[in-house]
Amino acid sequence: MFTLLLIAAFAGMFGQNFEVASIRRQAPDDHRFFVRPPNRGQFTANGTVTKLLVMLAYDVQESQIVGGPSWFGTEKWDIQAKSENDQHNVTETRVMLQHLLADRFGLRLHRSTEQRPVYVLTINKGGPKFKASEATTTNLQVGRNSIFLQGGTIDRLTAVLATALGRPVVDRTGLAGNYDLTVQWDEAPVRDGGLPGSSDPQAREAAPPAGNERGSIFTAIPDQLGLRLDAQRAPVDVLVIDDIRRPSAN
Repeated sequence: MFTLLLIAAFAGMFGQNFEVASIRRQAPDDHRFFVRPPNRGQFTANGTVTKLLVMLAYDVQESQIVGGPSWFGTEKWDIQAKSENDQHNVTETRVMLQHLLADRFGLRLHRSTEQRPVYVLTINKGGPKFKASEATTTNLQVGRNSIFLQGGTIDRLTAVLATALGRPVVDRTGLAGNYDLTVQWDEAPVRDGGLPGSSDPQAREAAPPAGNERGSIFTAIPDQLGLRLDAQRAPVDVLVIDDIRRPSAN
């Protein structure tokens, strides 16, 4: 029923590693959060929890990760990793990040499939309210109650929506290609957008209350994007964490 896949076997199909990698625990008085997604043989992150690293390495949503110790989604790390070859594409650089997680964090995992509640994303009546992009690179900016996507795919949108919704989002729009879009909301099932480890408690307390002008994420999606979300149940691929440890010293 379940198909097991060890990380070593999966990563073994590729022979790529970062030549230089630095991993340090973020200082207690440092509240910076910054992530440059893996690409071109490089990866940079400040104030990033390990759960988010796994999400980026395997291109999965937070709700697709099962298990892990208590520190997995709370303790923050500063990471700089690069290869001498800057011609590696996104897929190859993700594999490098998988190797880094295995080597330095001792990550072991397997894949499984579970029947779960999901949100299905489809096109609403009237069609999409955004256009194809002419941008040559992807620019994704995620706020506590907003998404700005330039030159990105619907897959990138669903991945971010899933963190705010607390459930996997299945794309059934049939939309291919790259798009420019912006969506803002006041309320969502998961507060502050749900990006693991990105919230600064001090900043959250200082943040002004929502203006209640844009409604919930369920009304913002059709009103601003011309799409719709429907709650359903569907098979979902998940990553089950078998073992992970705090990273070894540099």
